[in-house]
Amino acid sequence: MTKYISRRDFMKQTGGAAGATLTAKTILVDPPAGYAQNTAVPPSDRIRVGIIGVGEQGAGLLRNAIFHKGVECVAACDLWDGRHTLAREIVGKPIKVTRRYQDLLDDKEIDCIINATPDHWHKQILVDCCKAGKDVYSEKPMSHEASEGFEMIRAAEENKRIVEIGAQSASSWTFNKGKELIAQGAIGDLHTIEASTGRNTPNGAWASWMPPPGLSPENLDWDTWLGNTPKIPFDPIRFTRWRSYRAFGTGVAGDLMVHLLTGMHLAAGVTAPPQRALAVGGLYVFKDGREAPDVHHVLYDYPNFKVIIKLMLTCEFNQGTKFYGTRGLLEVTGGPEGESLALTPQDGMDHDPGWYQQGYPQAMREAYEKQWHLDHDAQLPKEKPQTVVYKNPAGHDPWGIHMQNFFDAVRSRKPVVEDCTFGNNASIACHMANASYYQQSIAVWDGAAQKIQT
Repeated sequence: MTKYISRRDFMKQTGGAAGATLTAKTILVDPPAGYAQNTAVPPSDRIRVGIIGVGEQGAGLLRNAIFHKGVECVAACDLWDGRHTLAREIVGKPIKVTRRYQDLLDDKEIDCIINATPDHWHKQILVDCCKAGKDVYSEKPMSHEASEGFEMIRAAEENKRIVEIGAQSASSWTFNKGKELIAQGAIGDLHTIEASTGRNTPNGAWASWMPPPGLSPENLDWDTWLGNTPKIPFDPIRFTRWRSYRAFGTGVAGDLMVHLLTGMHLAAGVTAPPQRALAVGGLYVFKDGREAPDVHHVLYDYPNFKVIIKLMLTCEFNQGTKFYGTRGLLEVTGGPEGESLALTPQDGMDHDPGWYQQGYPQAMREAYEKQWHLDHDAQLPKEKPQTVVYKNPAGHDPWGIHMQNFFDAVRSRKPVVEDCTFGNNASIACHMANASYYQQSIAVWDGAAQKIQT
């Protein structure tokens, strides 16, 4: 006599219930093909670097840059004089410091520039660097407005400059492994991607960032810092928390979402902006005068798959990206240094008769199930699929790897892993998310006009 099984019980017994655990084996990820170690270089290959912007991000980039063998920082530019002192402290010796970034471009001994300025200065400095014959490592997001990216691409191409955009997910070994697995068909046809990250502290939301003591128009060139934005009186909060204001930053999209998009674009082989974006969200916790939301969720429409982005400053959880395929699930979890990549294969087959026949009379149900097993059991795999977890080895540093790739390209003139076109596609997706949120409508990318329509 066949025992009645509810659908819920059936799913639990067959391993189809959410949270089913599969045996996993762990493999350390190998470096991507062509990866170069930070090895000694001859004096003739020494690179002389200048940095523009030595703030929170720039200071970290400068520390990273001088760690690389054969790289020397010789000049720093910042509009606040206090960072002149900071740059010299980081480098550990006297270097040229200035408020005028043009001084670095005029210096024929400087080979390349690190551009770590606020978003609203990215385009102008990158274009000027290229025209001056300087290679550039420029912070993410690549642009402040969608229209700027194409001017940046032209400047790099016309002046034959090496330009690397600083979203380090492009140098993540796990995302590179994910790209390899997807290309090999490990998860079949990819139709859905989900990526998310969350913070839950005032520091993580920039809300507790305080202006440096004594900051004033006497030691900060406020008018130059404003650039092409509307002229407003000196505001130390906007100087410090510029990411929160549309005139200077691109909000959580340009600060955090761009990393998710970069890794996703790399692994999925994306070579163009999304076709459409629909964003929702709001400002729920950090109501400190900012214009950017603290919750920003987006649905993206790409030609072959759809993307769900969840981004919030109101709840902390591990960053993650899931690639859902017809033959498996590929999941990247954790921050860049501690990322892991889990591949759970699926065969897309029925492994038992299912549950619909529970609505048959007993004799009919038993006959159906008997015949089903006769027809299918021989073709079923003997074991459940095994989850494989790929982990980065100890000491994996995507920031260092990303910058090493830039310096290697400066020497060899070979392409970088995240050039202007790659960076522009991710930036446009961020701008579409912002346009949809602020306009409360669907944002459509018009490739012919190179603009966002809402």
